[in-house]
Amino acid sequence: MAESSSFVSDFKMGSGGMGSNSTLLCVPLVSKSVEEMMDEMRRAKSSGADLVEIRLDHLQSFRPRPDLEILLKDRLLPALVTYRPKWEGGQYEGDDNKRFDALRLAMELGADYIDIELKVAHEFMNFIAGKKPKNVKLIVSSHNYQYTPSVEEISDLVVTIQSTGADIVKIATNAVDITDVARMFQVIVHCQVRSRVPNCFSTEYYHLEISIYAFIYYTHTRAST
Repeated sequence: MAESSSFVSDFKMGSGGMGSNSTLLCVPLVSKSVEEMMDEMRRAKSSGADLVEIRLDHLQSFRPRPDLEILLKDRLLPALVTYRPKWEGGQYEGDDNKRFDALRLAMELGADYIDIELKVAHEFMNFIAGKKPKNVKLIVSSHNYQYTPSVEEISDLVVTIQSTGADIVKIATNAVDITDVARMFQVIVHCQVRSRVPNCFSTEYYHLEISIYAFIYYTHTRAST
């Protein structure tokens, strides 16, 4: 399961997000040029999107500072910036330090959200030396393109992601059966009684835990059509 250019995800944000308990529609920008991405952003806004995901790995001849200044300074919607490597389903094949530097620059230029993969989350945190602007939310993501793990494995994964210092937990899996969605619901219910259960989501993480369901449900419905 590769990440799709038509991918649309639902985010459930709390006080730490954009609007209390509101469902937000996120549209990815995957064009090859900054100009085309800006056009995509305009179309996303006119279609009712709440935020956009700027996929830097899709840009050809990416120039970090000038391109990010245009994309972020003139943005029409709140922006999530992602620079996905090939090994996690993206397009980037270069050095991680260059990728980290671009994401750090995006934070400095005012990105609302930054997505970093769980596999390199600790390295990224060391790279930025804990200097993350307070207004930027860090999404630590995990993608399983083969299957949906067990409830126990998903719960352990949530705790692992939390331990990196993430503001937001993102888990995307491949659903091939409705029971895969049911397992995600079990995790949701588990976290709704978080005050009684050790190692469950804090309030902030709970709001994003709903997005786990959105990713898996979207994959399932696409596979069924």
